[in-house]
Amino acid sequence: MGAKGGMATAAGTAVLVYLVLSGRLCGDAAGDEDQTISAAVSAAVEARRRRRKEEAGRARRRGARARRWPERVPAGWGEAAAAAARTVRYTYGETLGKWPLGEIAFGLKYYMRQQGNLQHEYAGSNSQLLEGPVVKEELISLLGYLKLCMYFSKKPYKVFMEFGGYDESDVLIKKSKARLMKPSFTVVRDRSAKCFLLFIRGAISVKDRLTAATGAEVPFHHVVTQDGHVSKLVLGHAHCGMVVAARWIANQAIPCLNEAVAQFPDYGVKIIGHSMGAGIAAILAYILRENEKLSSSTCLAFGPAACMTWDLAESGKDFITTIVNRNDLVPSFGKVSAAKLRTEVMASSWVHDLREQIQQTRFLGFVNRSVSFIRSHVPFVSDPRSKVVDVDMLVPNSSEADQVKPSSNSDAVVKKRHAIACWSCVAAHKHSIDSAKHGTHDITNQTDVNVKAEKTDIETAQLVSISMEELDLQESDNDDDTDRGENEPALNETDEDQAVELLETLTDNPHEPSSSSSQSQDPPQLYPPGRIMHMVGLPSSSEPNSTSEQGEEVVALYETPRHLYSKIRLARSMIREHYMPKYIRTMELLIDKLVAEEEDGIDDDHRLGSL
Repeated sequence: MGAKGGMATAAGTAVLVYLVLSGRLCGDAAGDEDQTISAAVSAAVEARRRRRKEEAGRARRRGARARRWPERVPAGWGEAAAAAARTVRYTYGETLGKWPLGEIAFGLKYYMRQQGNLQHEYAGSNSQLLEGPVVKEELISLLGYLKLCMYFSKKPYKVFMEFGGYDESDVLIKKSKARLMKPSFTVVRDRSAKCFLLFIRGAISVKDRLTAATGAEVPFHHVVTQDGHVSKLVLGHAHCGMVVAARWIANQAIPCLNEAVAQFPDYGVKIIGHSMGAGIAAILAYILRENEKLSSSTCLAFGPAACMTWDLAESGKDFITTIVNRNDLVPSFGKVSAAKLRTEVMASSWVHDLREQIQQTRFLGFVNRSVSFIRSHVPFVSDPRSKVVDVDMLVPNSSEADQVKPSSNSDAVVKKRHAIACWSCVAAHKHSIDSAKHGTHDITNQTDVNVKAEKTDIETAQLVSISMEELDLQESDNDDDTDRGENEPALNETDEDQAVELLETLTDNPHEPSSSSSQSQDPPQLYPPGRIMHMVGLPSSSEPNSTSEQGEEVVALYETPRHLYSKIRLARSMIREHYMPKYIRTMELLIDKLVAEEEDGIDDDHRLGSL
């Protein structure tokens, strides 16, 4: 079908060129005929442009429907299997599909060593130190809720009830078995706190992890009501799997909570979760607050995932409290922040460090020589998309880095390849691509651009220039400048359409010449929700009043601005410090510190009073 379309396009172009040239050769006597031909060409080009625009619009709408992520939980095993398969493909495409093994094994390690400890950034001038008796009491309350959340997530339900002092009459809902986008949760009545507690379990099972991995951004909006009227509408995007899970929990819990609140009007509703459960809890808080009887619902999110865009996260400061522990990776981990990290890793000098390690290590040197030998003898292994480390590909080869010269043989031009200047050929962040394209014409000196896309653009431009040179439409007679000026717009539009068709043929993808259209499809940055309280570990030397030994880490609590979580800060403990026992240990250290400071203050007051 594509070959027939190309032949038809070529034939139509030849006819148009013949008519235009024959009209020019007739001179002034054929002026009316020239105008007729020009009008016909313009009308044909305009009609073709409208037809292509309509087809492109229909294709975009079909693609949008096909790419739309689910808005509800899977209805059966077939939908669940399809959603799981799509999630696996999506996760691979965003992880190993973009991060070759060399960048993970060597690049991240080297960049982490060069970066050092960045905990002090959370204690900067834009952060507010939290201390005093009020903060201590709040931490004690948060610690109790975190322990309850851990018992619900890690222990049998009977142990959870015994730890919380609940009986069967206090249990409103219990969903212990998790499914895809249906996390485990429970609703209990806490008599001592006069509150209904809704606990959501984090990602523990395989199905939970698939829910967390469904990380595409979907539209999510929050309606703010005041006195029964809509006062504000907050628009944004949120994590797909968590939005679907929150809506499912809302459908299960809202009828029960409405009855419970009607029976106990002085009770509040508090939603609590950790990790993925914290992200779902935050989104669920937005949903519950749109219900008139549950408009006072609040949320405690321990180590939540980056799950919503800026405006949504900011609008939840009054009813969502987020707690982050030290170097916990999860609150800042997202598609955009991961792309930024990869750009920084590729911009660092880890390639040279790897080359030195390979040259100094016998085993790595042997592996590198073996890979080089295989690449030179097996054609498909030398594919630039290969992810095997080859130190010979880490530096540009000047003898093979010459630009491809135009040739009249288009097939030869298509098959010609530039030298590969870097080992990783996966696209980095779009900002690094744009800067690389505009910064230099020699693509062999770039280490973080999409080599395949760069080569395709160059080859397409060469093919178009070759085709135009072969047409040789320019006249040597200067007397025909007027006629040529009248017909040039139509010819240029036709040539532009030919160029678009040629590029689509080479890339098998629709060409998007406009940068604004590509920017509008960029994924939004996701952030942790609500008010953020970060437990920061700092060297004791940074606290002048500290009595700790030199070199020991001291924990302090800061209220941090949201923009700090748009960047991933690497640390050796960034995974370990995400777990609930580490959160509990850090909170206990903070409480002990605040208690000691309070006792020291009381002792100082006694001394001053005795004096």
